[in-house]
Amino acid sequence: MSIRAVLAVVCLFSFSQTLSAFSSGPPANRNGVGGVYCVACHRTNELNSGDGSVRVLGLPSAWLPGETYTLRVMVSHPTAIRFGFEFSAVGPNGDQAGELIPDSDGRTFVQIGNVNGKNVQFIEHTSVGSAIGSPNFFQFSYRTPTDASFGTIRINLAGNAANGNGASTGDFIYAIEVALPVLVASNTRPFAMATRGGLSMATLGTASAANVGFARMVTSSGTAGVGLSFVSYRQGNVLVSDSALPASSPIRSGRIYTEIGGAVNTAMALVNPNSQPAVVSLGFTDDNGSDFGQSSITIAPNSRVAAFLNQQLFFTPNPFQRAVGDARTFTFSSNLPVSAFAIRTRFNERGEFMMTTLPVADVAASSAAATSISHVVDGGGWTTEVLLVNSTDTAETGTLRFLSSSGQAMTVSADGQSNNQFSYSVPARSSRRFRTSGSSAPTAIGWVEVNPATNSRTPSAAAVLIEKTSGITVSETTIQSSSATNAARVYAEASGNFGSREARSIQTGVAISNAAGTSVSATLELTNLDGTVLAATTLSIPARGQAGLLLGDIPGLKLSAPFTGILWVSTPTGSALAVSGLRARYNERQDFLVTAFPSSDEAGAGSSELVFPQLIDSSGYSTQFVLMGVRGGQCAGNLQFISQTGDPLGLLMR
Repeated sequence: MSIRAVLAVVCLFSFSQTLSAFSSGPPANRNGVGGVYCVACHRTNELNSGDGSVRVLGLPSAWLPGETYTLRVMVSHPTAIRFGFEFSAVGPNGDQAGELIPDSDGRTFVQIGNVNGKNVQFIEHTSVGSAIGSPNFFQFSYRTPTDASFGTIRINLAGNAANGNGASTGDFIYAIEVALPVLVASNTRPFAMATRGGLSMATLGTASAANVGFARMVTSSGTAGVGLSFVSYRQGNVLVSDSALPASSPIRSGRIYTEIGGAVNTAMALVNPNSQPAVVSLGFTDDNGSDFGQSSITIAPNSRVAAFLNQQLFFTPNPFQRAVGDARTFTFSSNLPVSAFAIRTRFNERGEFMMTTLPVADVAASSAAATSISHVVDGGGWTTEVLLVNSTDTAETGTLRFLSSSGQAMTVSADGQSNNQFSYSVPARSSRRFRTSGSSAPTAIGWVEVNPATNSRTPSAAAVLIEKTSGITVSETTIQSSSATNAARVYAEASGNFGSREARSIQTGVAISNAAGTSVSATLELTNLDGTVLAATTLSIPARGQAGLLLGDIPGLKLSAPFTGILWVSTPTGSALAVSGLRARYNERQDFLVTAFPSSDEAGAGSSELVFPQLIDSSGYSTQFVLMGVRGGQCAGNLQFISQTGDPLGLLMR
């Protein structure tokens, strides 16, 4: 064989080896960390040209020492059929920052490369991960350094959107670089939301003592969004309570359902966001509509007060007045608008402290329209308590109708009666409760319609869903009633292996009820927090029927963990549905916990300033804040954390 032929064979062998190596990951140091990119070989198109992109989901805005983050790299281009990537993390001096961990699916691996004399990890695709027709995303884990003094981490990521021709021609290379600062305590968190986007952040819960206060969402530009928070409590390192409350605009007067006695109590927080003191009148109402226990308090400017209703802040025992256990409602009235938050607490049969949010009825606002509680359950360990609160000074009458998911009458046993329809009469300023027996077999699932009588106003309504397992109360959550709308949004998330009941796994659900006499086709769109559409489908809600589903069970919605985003529910013109959110979790004991939360009506006017009246962090507690933008514009501003006394409250947030 001639020298020329030998050289040709060697060149052909080298070229084949190069193609093979690239299909199972590029050479190390091709993602820009050392100034070299994949375009060194894939030269047809310039870097970051064309209609594609590369991005990474799951990165925090700032890193926490020793934390493990599940990341997902997504490479896209409209004509590509094969995808690859390379990812690295280094510190200010070029040292390896933490550890990159491949996923168990075999689509990623780690190799070591030399960058300016330093050994650096590069995680990238395998031949399995880059096969033609494989998904355009790659999932892996990143464990950060254990020492916060490591400083800002530099993330470099390159993605290849390839045409699958077996050569290095015609491909599109995309690259990004991210500076990831170390997490430090701060009393302000800037936010910027894209159109149809959002933001989720949570306190770490690692401080030596509990931090208690409130938060303010202040919009500086764009169209105001909406806010929601979740307060979680762990006892003995086990999640025992998860409650949700929406951020609210302050009101001058409000009323809440009240229950005090035995294992159950009621607590309230009031926030004065004004620059002047707020003078607040307080009082209780009993089962017959008689008022007692009137008092008043003064809340300092930009401050918060909170206590159980049987504590001295709200009630002072007096031998000449009613016992506080006789109270069925609690009412406040302020000279300045204040923000209010109420919870019902319970010590369950294991002595664990549980909380569920109670709605605050605005005394200045009432309606005569029917309203819907979009999800109720009876049987199989579940009971439901329907709570009606009269926000007016005259009696309110009407009927409760229980309807099944298919739209048929749903018979339940409540307070000794077996029926699908119950009459109610709520005295002025008081409340009524209807408690199901839990005896339905099979388990009855449906919704409740609250219909006021002619010339009567509609009470504020909610349902408390209570789950018992082996005689132990493991979950308690409140679903507020809502009016029908043709466009709503619901915060959505998924983490862990929920289908296998993995501890700490989460999946969002949605409850939708249809009060109309004909079926309604709802369009469901799932967007990432950057506003991009992930998936869309339609769901038919039967006439007078209901659907209560986890998002992973809805055909056509692609929900792969981890995920955080927004579910948008819309209906055709002339139709409307009532929508509520549900968050399901498995705790460390694999107990099934459900947290209900209200959806946000897209027709509602956003406020440039909202208040989260409950913020608690550490001593077992953590608070997650969710901000959601609108369909038609961007929004930017600050989330401010404030102590009960009005001082800035520095928090570590993930």
